Amino acid sequence: MKQNRDKILQQLKGKKAGVFVDDSNLYHSYKKYGWHIDFKKLKNLLERYCEVRLFNYYVAIPDKSDADYTNVQRFLTYLKPTATIKTKPLKYIQVAGAVVRKGDVDVEVVLDVVRNIETLDAVIILSGDSDFLELKNYTAKEKKKNIIFWAYEKNMAWELKYCWHLYLDDFREEIELIKHNPRV
Repeated sequence: MKQNRDKILQQLKGKKAGVFVDDSNLYHSYKKYGWHIDFKKLKNLLERYCEVRLFNYYVAIPDKSDADYTNVQRFLTYLKPTATIKTKPLKYIQVAGAVVRKGDVDVEVVLDVVRNIETLDAVIILSGDSDFLELKNYTAKEKKKNIIFWAYEKNMAWELKYCWHLYLDDFREEIELIKHNPRV
């Protein structure tokens, strides 16, 4: 796997890249796989290969009355020096007598890629969500730009496995957050 990952990263050499992080997709993976990304380490890793022009982190913010609000704010304070944080309110939806929390940021990610595509040579999407497949078609086919999907292996949609993709698992030693993550 190391050979494949290095080959993909080498394709970024000398390119201007934008990184777009889907918190909703990663948040559930953190809980499932038991380790978190240190975004400063990730950004430093990428900067060895390309010029990171944008590093955007998209997150839905819980209401102040939500028990998770304080931890999310603490996490965003940790993240602020590394990324531009793009927020929207978390939705609370009543379903069959229970409250379901929803925080999809896919549309925001796609719009920012489209808004910035002319200034970038490569797009890196940290998400395994198949909803981004059409963005690949736009970015690669219409705009002739590189696009890479990067997610936990078991959280990568099968459709994205046919695109340029990387597994966060293969980089764990280099990008794992060692100190206590304020969001856990």
